[in-house]
Amino acid sequence: MPKPLKFILILLLLVPPFLGFGQEQSVLETFEKEIPFLVFKTQDATLNFQQVLASPDLFKSPNAFKEKTQSEDIYWIQLDFENLLSNESEAKDFYLKLNIFDYGSVFYQIDGATTEKPIGQFEESNITKKIGTSYYYSFITLSTKNLIEDRYLLIKAQRITFNEDVNNWHFKRCISPPNEYMTTKDFFKQVIYYFFAGLCFIMWFSTLSFFLLLRNREYLYYSIYIVVTFIYLAGNKFGIYDLFLGNSYLKHNLSQSFLILGNLSYVLFVMSYLRTKRDYPGIHKVCKILVVLNIATLVLIGVFYSVDTVSIVMYSYEFTCAIALIAIIYLFLTSKNLLGRIIALASFAYSMGPLLRIYFVEPEDGLYLDGTYYLILGVSLEMVIFVFGLNYKFHLELRENFQLQQEAFVSKTKALRAQINPHFIFNSLSSIKHLVLQKDNKNAVKYLSKFGRLSRNILESSIGTNATLSEEVKMLEDYLELESLRFDNAFSYSIKVDDTLNTSIIELPSMILQPFVENAIVHGLLPKEGTDKKLSINFMLDGNELVSVVEDNGVGRKQAIQRKHIYQKEKKSRGLEITKLRLESIVNDQDYLQIIDKVDNNNAPLGTKVVIKIPL
Repeated sequence: MPKPLKFILILLLLVPPFLGFGQEQSVLETFEKEIPFLVFKTQDATLNFQQVLASPDLFKSPNAFKEKTQSEDIYWIQLDFENLLSNESEAKDFYLKLNIFDYGSVFYQIDGATTEKPIGQFEESNITKKIGTSYYYSFITLSTKNLIEDRYLLIKAQRITFNEDVNNWHFKRCISPPNEYMTTKDFFKQVIYYFFAGLCFIMWFSTLSFFLLLRNREYLYYSIYIVVTFIYLAGNKFGIYDLFLGNSYLKHNLSQSFLILGNLSYVLFVMSYLRTKRDYPGIHKVCKILVVLNIATLVLIGVFYSVDTVSIVMYSYEFTCAIALIAIIYLFLTSKNLLGRIIALASFAYSMGPLLRIYFVEPEDGLYLDGTYYLILGVSLEMVIFVFGLNYKFHLELRENFQLQQEAFVSKTKALRAQINPHFIFNSLSSIKHLVLQKDNKNAVKYLSKFGRLSRNILESSIGTNATLSEEVKMLEDYLELESLRFDNAFSYSIKVDDTLNTSIIELPSMILQPFVENAIVHGLLPKEGTDKKLSINFMLDGNELVSVVEDNGVGRKQAIQRKHIYQKEKKSRGLEITKLRLESIVNDQDYLQIIDKVDNNNAPLGTKVVIKIPL
């Protein structure tokens, strides 16, 4: 697509929302009209509405209140509809949009008498309805005939869950229910919550799956953290609290408890995930302090649930976040690997959410009543960063497990070779004994010299698990020459290496062919009558595999089992069994070893062929 056309399309997508925003505000003003009001503050709970109405001089403009609301203060609010009433005489219904207060009542006229109805969110049977797109506003249905002196409404309110400016209060007269229309801002607020719910579900499912598979406690702690944090931030939005509790102060305290539980589970997760007790002793001590602080806060909320818990939560919040930020900076500067830095960044994002919420939150965002967008932003960013941390740690654990498997494989290979070497050495010493008994001193000395060189090579090769092809060929040549001397040159042999093979680079398990060569000599060639006894060893390249072929023209496996000869040992050799185990530990292919019985047209045995495939 041409660049100018792309630019035009981007403008078409971006410009309409900004153009529509001003129009939206204009349209919204036709549905909502601001109601002017005056405020009277007192701490006298015995005052009634007649006494308040009888003293109009007590009321002041909202701008006169510089201090924030306190839990012990009671506010009487006088709404003045004088400039909002039409000239028509008949009564008209309207909707009063107002702030959600914790405790409060509305006073209005019914049939000439003043009636008091509860509007506080912690009041039983309050007559207000929450606006679905807001945590900060509610509404009630009234009529113009409900106005006191055909002009006023009187509201008694008390704020205990948080402290705010009186100037943040707004009262509006709406011609339709506020739940029936949604602004662009309201729409994006809803999208944020649904996005957050999806993110939480994915992360919860992933971490819980990791816990069930790996049984690591850190994944359990993180899954708990996700659940309780989601309930705290979106519990009211999705009606989770309403499943168990009504509009009560206990529900508010329970929501604060979920906030502290989220902090507690996150600290436990960090301690387990980073193994702070072993790798970060300083951070471990700070985490223990945070655990104690959060548990103490939970206890205080439980003990003082009927009184003001705002101060408890706020002070604990600020103090905990301050300590956490210091620890996070220290962790970032002293982390031993990338994992520590990832967790430090994620924890920083998580800690900044509450701080931004405390100091920069807007009143319309719900303040401290419920989940706010600063918290959702911080938690969401923390989860996204943690995805990288989760994958990175999983990568580290896989690499660590692979290294452990390699070490175990090396140890196992050395142990298996340790069983082969004594077997071979015993056979070699038997050959020396045989020559000495025959008084063949010349060949005995020659044999002993080659045996010494071969033994030295074997001992040197035991340091590593593999040998180069050239080293393996040399050891086979020494071994075959020794066996040929032992059996009076009763057989001939040859070793061929394909020219395409680089014998100094290609590696294979040390002495992997020796048991097959020994088996071909002792059980295949020696029992055969006559002098035509041949053994050949070939190395060739087939794709990415080294193919080794040990072939003899002996009596074959069936006759070797049935017939006996003077060199056949009464004790069964374990060389072939051990070698098969060695091959199985390094080769996944089922065809890594083939033993072929050669026969002629009459099905008479012509010898045995062993093919071994080793991946390079």
